[in-house]
Amino acid sequence: RASSVASSAARGAGRVCGGRWRGRPGGFACAMGFGQVIEAEAPENYRQYYLKYDHLKNLVLELAIGDSGPKRSRLESADLMEISGQPVGRFQEMLRAELQKVNQFACVKHEALFLGLRRLCDECRGLGKKLRELGAEQRGGLADAEAELKGIESAIQACADEIVHLDKYVRLNYVGFQKITQKFDKCLDVAGSALFVAGLHTEPFCNVRFDDVLILLGLAWMRWDEAQKAAPANAAGVWKPPESFVRNTAKYWIRPDKVVMLKTRIVKHLPYLIFGASTKEQEELLDPFALLHLDYAGADVQSTIGAYTGTMEESQLLSSVYFDSKDAVSYQERIHREEGARLVRFRWYGENNLEPDKEVFIERKIHHEGFGSAQSAKERAILPQKEVLAYMNGKFDIDGYYAKLAAEGRYSEKSRAAMKKIAHEVDDMIQQKKLQPIIRTSYYRCAFQRSDDNKVRISLDTQMSLLNEFRAGGHDQEPWCHISSDQLSKQDVYRFPFAILEIKLQNVSETPQWLRQTLADIEAIQVHKFSKFQHAMAFLHPEKVDIMPHWHQDFKDWHEKKDRFASLNNHKTHGTSFSRVLTSNSDGEGLDVPSIRAITHPTGEGHMLKDMQNLDPKGVFANERTLLHYAEKGIYVGGLAVALINQEDRTPKVMGLVLAAVTSLFYIWALCQYYARLDRIVGRAKVGKDRQLRLDWAQGPLIVGALVMLVLAISLGGAVSKSMHLKTPDS
Repeated sequence: RASSVASSAARGAGRVCGGRWRGRPGGFACAMGFGQVIEAEAPENYRQYYLKYDHLKNLVLELAIGDSGPKRSRLESADLMEISGQPVGRFQEMLRAELQKVNQFACVKHEALFLGLRRLCDECRGLGKKLRELGAEQRGGLADAEAELKGIESAIQACADEIVHLDKYVRLNYVGFQKITQKFDKCLDVAGSALFVAGLHTEPFCNVRFDDVLILLGLAWMRWDEAQKAAPANAAGVWKPPESFVRNTAKYWIRPDKVVMLKTRIVKHLPYLIFGASTKEQEELLDPFALLHLDYAGADVQSTIGAYTGTMEESQLLSSVYFDSKDAVSYQERIHREEGARLVRFRWYGENNLEPDKEVFIERKIHHEGFGSAQSAKERAILPQKEVLAYMNGKFDIDGYYAKLAAEGRYSEKSRAAMKKIAHEVDDMIQQKKLQPIIRTSYYRCAFQRSDDNKVRISLDTQMSLLNEFRAGGHDQEPWCHISSDQLSKQDVYRFPFAILEIKLQNVSETPQWLRQTLADIEAIQVHKFSKFQHAMAFLHPEKVDIMPHWHQDFKDWHEKKDRFASLNNHKTHGTSFSRVLTSNSDGEGLDVPSIRAITHPTGEGHMLKDMQNLDPKGVFANERTLLHYAEKGIYVGGLAVALINQEDRTPKVMGLVLAAVTSLFYIWALCQYYARLDRIVGRAKVGKDRQLRLDWAQGPLIVGALVMLVLAISLGGAVSKSMHLKTPDS
């Protein structure tokens, strides 16, 4: 979404400025300044269009050193763009020029991408039609058509790379404006950066509509694939969600600055799934009149912003209200992963202004462990919003409602029966367990899937917010959930820092290779059994839960670091030198996302895995058995050492003492190895997960074998020596 770029860029300020993502172990560290970051990240042919950060920084230092006059009040300098007739006016003029340059480049680049992708879609469609009209024999000899297909593929890929660069361009420049104005404030003791940065959200470069070009990119890849196969895709198909979902789901955390790159990779293989819109309707963007929405002429800010009003969005607002009891019974069942644990939520799509006839989906999720034959599933029923409160309080006539649907001929008989069953089951759960709304999740979701196939479905949730819906007195009157006019405290809202990628496979056992490689390229973190509901309960209702999710500690440490940074920032002295302010990178770098303790996934292509702290008892017992086996071998050696020491001759005594020392060292080594293995088994999350890590010691059998061979050699040597000694007198 256009508006999400600026907000996620603000959250990504620390990561971009600091030069490394602290959420990944072993990430690249870099102490470079922000100007150097721009030089390193910006393509050479576009570098001139980026913010001249170093020039502005040098100007700030010059103004700060030469500013020997009386200090201006913060009220007079509140707006950085309106100071004129003063020495600092040079900074404002240069800042205004840089802002205009960035706006123009972003608009022109977006328009070029839109036109280029529209042209490529037309070329693919024309080439596909041409290939279908030709016979198989004629088509086989068309080397020119093959070359044209490759050329179009390269052009589409180039557009995809340009979209990723445009996203990076917006983020880097947003952070650059933010940092340079903050340094201006610190050096000249003014307070204008907050207003200036807030105004950036209305600038054209922060409102570029990525929806248009991303949808077009997906259509271009689909038309190219259609031309390559010379077979039309299912253009008229509109995906309809089934009443129940049986799926194998893997969830990943994605850094906000990697979201656009991820989307450009996915649409190459799976088209956008826009609820209720067919591919044919998506192609309305290819109509020449769509360009009327992309008129960048004129310098008026409002008219320029209006140029980005498209008619189709690739992401849809999705909200879910989860139910639980006052003592968090549902949470306890889910966190303990009890077989058959059930969870109730009410979900709707788009905005909710309490429209009476708005469809609310009543969903029941059921958990099944992997060792059984049953699979986890989600089943749903539909109710109009005007009936939700009565349904929650057990006063709704479920049988009468579905009888009315049958009389009206709505839905199939099978669908009505399934929804009626779920409605009764959820009603029983709410009344028996005294469930009530407790938290809400809201986020923008885009999905990727073929409209005629449910085998592979990918969804991406961004800008997720978690809200507290709990009422101590229950929900006995309207509205049944929070509405937009409600005042919420800071403690009632939690903003999740990552985007959430879900890969849902139905009757497919393995993630496709192209997707595994993409996950590695974007440094995704796969999170075992991640739950939005559990995360919301852990941070919005910590007093109700005694067991936290396995990823909770990483986020807790992150919040504590942010609090410490804010406290230190509030107590900074004003005696810091100008040069130190300008060269400092301590603006909260690395605090935009938590530092995640994770391992490299053993079966992936390089992405990370965040899993529970599993303690495999078999590993502990195997470690103990290994120690006992070593001790047994040591007893053999020790026994021989004692026997030799008790001999009268000097040589056997010396050999016995040597063997006794070797036996002592062997026992010390075996004990050290035991505790080292035990520490690795107990103190990590890698048991059964990291196949590249060995818990055994490769040299252990060699040492034991060498010790046994030494004992045999000494025993045989002694026997031979004794035999020869007995034969000598007879000879």
